[in-house]
Amino acid sequence: MTHPRSPAHRALPLLLGILLATGTAGAWWLDSARPVPPDDIVRADAWLRTEALLEAPSPRPASVAAWEEVREDLARQLEALGPEPDDRTSAAARAQRPFPADGTDAGDAASTALRTTTTALAEDALAAEDPALARVLAAAAVSRATAARQLDGTPAPAGADLCDAGGDPVPGGATAPGALLWSALDRAGYAFEALAARSGTAPDGGASAAAVPAGAREDVQELLEVPSARRVLAADPGLPAGAYVLPDDLRERPGRVADTAARDVQDAAAHVLARGDAGTRCWALVALQRATALRAGLTGEIDALPGVARDDPPR
Repeated sequence: MTHPRSPAHRALPLLLGILLATGTAGAWWLDSARPVPPDDIVRADAWLRTEALLEAPSPRPASVAAWEEVREDLARQLEALGPEPDDRTSAAARAQRPFPADGTDAGDAASTALRTTTTALAEDALAAEDPALARVLAAAAVSRATAARQLDGTPAPAGADLCDAGGDPVPGGATAPGALLWSALDRAGYAFEALAARSGTAPDGGASAAAVPAGAREDVQELLEVPSARRVLAADPGLPAGAYVLPDDLRERPGRVADTAARDVQDAAAHVLARGDAGTRCWALVALQRATALRAGLTGEIDALPGVARDDPPR
């Protein structure tokens, strides 16, 4: 015999449906009300501004070919910043860091277009909690700053530093990551000093020893004397290694030797940017900037992400 269902039994599915819908709406509301993490805002801001540079009408470049190379580097940087941010994160980034919806003014010079984002990228690199994000932001800032100077026809010297490496480092921070950069700078200084003792053009027609900027040794010496460097040395007094073994082709290919020394500094600086504290990051950022400017002066080339391997997985 079939018993008729009571009104309570008939209402139960409806009640469960209401509760489920209410719970889903509540979860959505709580998620939308939760603050967006600062690193997510930084990443979204960098992504949106890079996209704006890529999508804006071409500014006035020094040459069309040069601007196309810059666009390729910007695309690589966009890839390294990861997937497109979602609507909520994009809205949070735009609310905190508004910028013109039209992006770059087509009347701007190409170098001006690049500089619109350089300072923000550098500042965010020093403050980011995610080490990988800090490294990508710093490398992108250095690449754009160097490209802007190259488009202006003045690729070297590096120009104004992106931060003050002479400031006091954060007390109590880790010094171990900085040892790699200290050693790379010390080796580079030794190589530049040896190159300065040579003169004339290399037999293969490459850069002469004189082509290495005279300020390269001074830059290295300055970076080895800032507070962050002294703190690294104090924590590991065994770092000084005295004389280094110079490359066999120092006399024949001085330009290549200088380029290799600068690239080693780039790699070490990127390592510190991904592992150091805020004070050490600034030291590494300036080292990366100066080494990148030196390489641009020697070879005319600028990496999209100096010190970051191309096969590193994008974020």
